[in-house]
Amino acid sequence: MHIKNLFDPAKDIYRTIEKVITYSASQEARLKAEITEYIVTDSIEEQFERLLSRMQAAMEMGGENEIGVWVSGFYGSGKSSFTKYLGLSLDESVTIEGTPFLKYLQDRLNKPQTRAQLATLASKHSAAVILLDLASEMLAGATMEDVSTVLYYKVLQWAGYSRNLKVAAFERRLQKDGRYDEFTGRIEKELGTPWKEVQNDPLVIDSLIPEIAHEMYPQLFKSPSAFTTETADFIRFENERVKEMLDIVRETSGKEFVIFIIDEVGQYVGSRQNLILNLDGLAKNLKTIGDGKAWIIGTAQQTLTEDDPRASLNSPELYKLKDRFPIQIDLESSDIKEICYRRLLGKSPDGQKRLESAFDKHGQALRYNTKLQDARYYDSDFDKEVFVNLYPFLPAHFDILLHLLGALAKSTGGIGLRSAIKVIQDILVEGPDDQEPVANQPVGWLATTVTLFDALEKDIRRAFPSIHKAVGKVAIRFPDSQIHQNVAKTVAVLQILGNMPVTAQNVASLMHPAIDAPSQRDKIDAAIADLTSDPIVPFGEKDGNLCFFSEKLNDIDQERGQIPLRTIETRRIQNEALREAFSPLPSTRLHGSLAVTSGLKAMAGSMVASLAGERETIQTVVEFVDPNDYDTARTRLVEESRQRSSQNTIYLIGRTSPEIDDKVAEIYRCREIVQRYRNDPDAEVKEYCAAQTDRANKLNSELEHLLKRCLVQGSFIFRGQTTAVDSINHDVVEAAKKYLAEVAEQVFDRYGEAAVRADTTLAEKFLRAGNLKAVTSSIDPLGLVQVSGGTPHIKTDHKAIVSIRDYIDRHGTVEGKRMIDFFTDAPFGWSQDTLRYLIAAMLVAGEIKLKVSGREVTVNGQQAIDALRTNNSFKTVGVSLRDERPSNEVLAKAAQRLTDLVGDTVIPLEDEISKTATKQFPKYQYQFGPLAEKLDALGLPGAEVVRSLNQELADVLLTDASDAPQRLGSEESPLYDGLKWAIEVDRALKNGLESTIRDLQQHRREIEALPDSGVPGQLRQDLTEELTQLAQRLAQNDFYAHASDLATVLTAIKASTRDAAIKMANAQRQVIKEAADELQQMPQWSELGRDEQSQVLNQLDSISVESTEDLAGIKKLLNQSFTIRSQIDAIREGIIKTARERQRARLEEERKEAKKAGQAKLSRTVSIPATINSATDLEELIRSLQALKAELAVYNDIEVTIKIGK
Repeated sequence: MHIKNLFDPAKDIYRTIEKVITYSASQEARLKAEITEYIVTDSIEEQFERLLSRMQAAMEMGGENEIGVWVSGFYGSGKSSFTKYLGLSLDESVTIEGTPFLKYLQDRLNKPQTRAQLATLASKHSAAVILLDLASEMLAGATMEDVSTVLYYKVLQWAGYSRNLKVAAFERRLQKDGRYDEFTGRIEKELGTPWKEVQNDPLVIDSLIPEIAHEMYPQLFKSPSAFTTETADFIRFENERVKEMLDIVRETSGKEFVIFIIDEVGQYVGSRQNLILNLDGLAKNLKTIGDGKAWIIGTAQQTLTEDDPRASLNSPELYKLKDRFPIQIDLESSDIKEICYRRLLGKSPDGQKRLESAFDKHGQALRYNTKLQDARYYDSDFDKEVFVNLYPFLPAHFDILLHLLGALAKSTGGIGLRSAIKVIQDILVEGPDDQEPVANQPVGWLATTVTLFDALEKDIRRAFPSIHKAVGKVAIRFPDSQIHQNVAKTVAVLQILGNMPVTAQNVASLMHPAIDAPSQRDKIDAAIADLTSDPIVPFGEKDGNLCFFSEKLNDIDQERGQIPLRTIETRRIQNEALREAFSPLPSTRLHGSLAVTSGLKAMAGSMVASLAGERETIQTVVEFVDPNDYDTARTRLVEESRQRSSQNTIYLIGRTSPEIDDKVAEIYRCREIVQRYRNDPDAEVKEYCAAQTDRANKLNSELEHLLKRCLVQGSFIFRGQTTAVDSINHDVVEAAKKYLAEVAEQVFDRYGEAAVRADTTLAEKFLRAGNLKAVTSSIDPLGLVQVSGGTPHIKTDHKAIVSIRDYIDRHGTVEGKRMIDFFTDAPFGWSQDTLRYLIAAMLVAGEIKLKVSGREVTVNGQQAIDALRTNNSFKTVGVSLRDERPSNEVLAKAAQRLTDLVGDTVIPLEDEISKTATKQFPKYQYQFGPLAEKLDALGLPGAEVVRSLNQELADVLLTDASDAPQRLGSEESPLYDGLKWAIEVDRALKNGLESTIRDLQQHRREIEALPDSGVPGQLRQDLTEELTQLAQRLAQNDFYAHASDLATVLTAIKASTRDAAIKMANAQRQVIKEAADELQQMPQWSELGRDEQSQVLNQLDSISVESTEDLAGIKKLLNQSFTIRSQIDAIREGIIKTARERQRARLEEERKEAKKAGQAKLSRTVSIPATINSATDLEELIRSLQALKAELAVYNDIEVTIKIGK
């Protein structure tokens, strides 16, 4: 009985089934055949129901609701059918034999509510539907890759415009401008043919349209050639183009709702970022501009998060599409099984009974022999019902077919591929290469992956030529062995899938030939061995999977096997694995506070390499030796471990094995071949290198476990003692941790002296406590402060303090870094913070002194705090034992003097004196800081004394006043003397002496600057002796003791100055009075009128100034004396000038009168008596001569006659 006899006669397996469902197939007969064959499974109907609900709700609400739908599924799984039939049912214009397409789709649905939901949506929101198949759409004109551009072209074509995008856009412009009829009329007039018949003719377009475009739009097309050279896109922005598309569809259809359905948009977009962004923008604009009435539905082979692996480079953009297409429909792979069963594979009652009987007999063995390993994407299990429904196929075959079609579609774009249902039909009724079709095979025969390979061989050859060629080589090398060829085909299919382990077990399961056949595993193993060893067939194993190499990869793999090993590199690989095996390094905690970690080293012969933790005190040295040499090597290491240089070393010895060498060699060859070909541009070589890297990583992990397994059979050796690793723990790393805990107790045997992990601020907190009474256990974890008789003190016999004191005693002054290095290492292991805390306590106890920046610090203060605050600051500090302390006599004198200075009683203890000085001296620095400059400004002695004092104060404070007791308590104390003097001077100056001295100095300077003559000169002479004595007194250091005398001197000088000022003011008034008398005696005075004379006298009175009776008044009068003389001279000159002008004017008038009288010149007669008997007569003569002289001075055209009397 043949397989074809098992099928239901009502389902003719030989009937015509379309190769694929395409959007372009729209003839009624074709649509009828398609829809009547359409199978709606329960899951598909659920997806219909979900999508219809979302669409109806959004359309009713309107606005910017979500309008993006993403339908995903494997190639051939029914995406195109789902979206095409949905779209056609919503377009009332689509009918079959007068019946709306909607009715045909309703007939295929199973649930009444789904049918009703579809009818409601179609009636309420009838839409114009635009179907675009990106996989097959042919573009006209220039290359237009953007999805929005292709859709725009489709809309233009759908609306009846030319298929040439430029011409279509031109037609649209003509219609907008109302010139379309003018254009079509010109075409018909010139060609005699209607435009619609030639609108797609390239000859017409190239010959006529450019000229017509230029003539109709000369401003847009400057010349006929501009139509073909200018951009074809008249719409500049994407949002404008989307609005244009919606306008065209709505104008053409008369419908508000528009649905764009785009098939294989995911495959089309792929990994191209510009297309992803364009699709994102298209969906966004449709949502914004469409107002909830424009929908976009896209199909893809994968979900948005699983698209083309090459698109992972643009994952952010792909992920953004998820926001634009929030309504996601996923057609399950299980649907195709039900569809194939219901359309093709349904059995007749007799056929069903026969298959059920066969399953009852062989089903258990069949399920076992066809079980797949680690095949999470493939359903390999089945029960009786599934077996009967799908026979002669098994469930996994359908999953493999869908994945295989998807892989082929990715490589070829889906061109030429058949749907899954069509492939199943072709397998049944068409035999490959003159072989019997499956339908003619005997019952019991099973389809295999070989069957799928044969059915899709042409597609595989086109999509994966390298793999197909490799399979062909198997047929050439093994022409008489069908099993070798079938293994090759099965491996080829699985290699193309890339998501199932290509193991001998899976190959055998997928090649199981019949229901009752035994397992072929042995034959398949033998065939695989033959293929692997064949020098011609590029077959082998990569990363645990069987595969075909290209010829190039085959050569590379052979080269890999011949790479010579390099000892230095293989040793490095083993060491790296050893380091990873012990990562993190073994560690333990001593006394609950000291973290001890062991470093790791590897020994090979005499060479020791540090692998990790080189600075750790304890080192674990690992050595692998030949099993035959194990005992000898262990004895050698026992002796070596007793050496002083090995006191902190743990030796770990283990037996090596050949497997270690093999894995190391494989890792080296994997890495070396990758190194040689890592930059090869061939994608297959890159994949090979990636696989070799993965293999090296896997082998490295195995090597780590192998090394640990070898070591667990070995021994630990420390200070001459041997301990078997497995006696501690069967995990070598855990054993190392436990063994380290024992070793740490011996290495750090003195850690217990200070077994605390102090806080980094502990030393500072201890010092800032101020006095020992304030020290609490929180800042004294070692209990260094003890109380005896109510008085706290530092326990200087504490073991840790004794250890530090002994170390300093042996080495003298020691830098902090050196102490850190010593006490943080074995046998102490103290933390740096703990060491600083101990040093702080010893400083407070007076056991040590610090050397900070060249100065000794012996007391607790800010300098000590800064020095011990951090580990870094402590490294440069010198530490030494304190030899001697100030005597009681010195301390008593220092305390008495400090008490005298500050006014409060100071206890004669070193620490109290230093603390008081540390507290008080900064006040003195602040108080005396400006004193030196003040003394300089006053011309007083002692400025250098003050500067020296301030420097000494700074020096004292730099050591936290450590040497203040010595400086203040010495027999002679310049510091004390300087402070006393400065205090007295500062007090006197603040009590008025500063003001007095400033006045005295000012009077002295100004008096000495007065002129030598007159009243000022007399003042200078009178005060010379007194000023000399003043200068001498101010030059003495005890000037501040004579404040009263200096005030008296200042009073006397001011009195003398006042008298001189009064005398000068009186003299000034006398000068002005005499000037007034002199002016009135001038001959010219009579030329002035009475008012003018009064004005001159008033002007004289105004030049007199009022002045104070002091030095300022004297200086003002001195300055005014010159002004007075100058102004008197000016007044005099003014009188003379005025008199002359008036005389001249008068003489001019007189001359004019004389000229009328016939006189050429003016005449004057001077009578001089022969004898003069009195002074009055002489004065009268002089006045007359002066008057004549004045006239001649202003007017020289006068004739003078002199008469001498008798």
